Amino acid sequence: MPAPQSQPDETPAIWLVYDGDCPFCSASAQMVRIKQAVGRLRILNAREATNHPLMAEITAQGLDLNQGIAVKFQDRLYHGRDALHLLALIGSETGWLNRLNVILFRHRKTVDFAYPFMKGVRDLTLKVLGRTPI
Repeated sequence: MPAPQSQPDETPAIWLVYDGDCPFCSASAQMVRIKQAVGRLRILNAREATNHPLMAEITAQGLDLNQGIAVKFQDRLYHGRDALHLLALIGSETGWLNRLNVILFRHRKTVDFAYPFMKGVRDLTLKVLGRTPI
């Protein structure tokens, strides 16, 4: 009797690309959860994955990861505040941090208000820690 063949995973991947030298970005990337029905989340540290095909795609589109995270969802790249907003829209409410993310950032006005502050904290933290831009 032949061995059963495994079926390929048909669940689409959603890619989250972040700055691994940023403690806030790293912690957030590891805690983000999305709704299971949307797909499976793949997390990529931009500093370690310089040769990954997605990094070439991000660069080709002129996206600067020093200005924000990138998310690839349904063959489209989202960057910065758009990526944060998308993650809130497809986010799972499992865990208090995910629940807070969904509540706060599903509204575009909240994202637009909070994002410059969040980016400023990230930039200052990297400077204090002596880390270089991506």
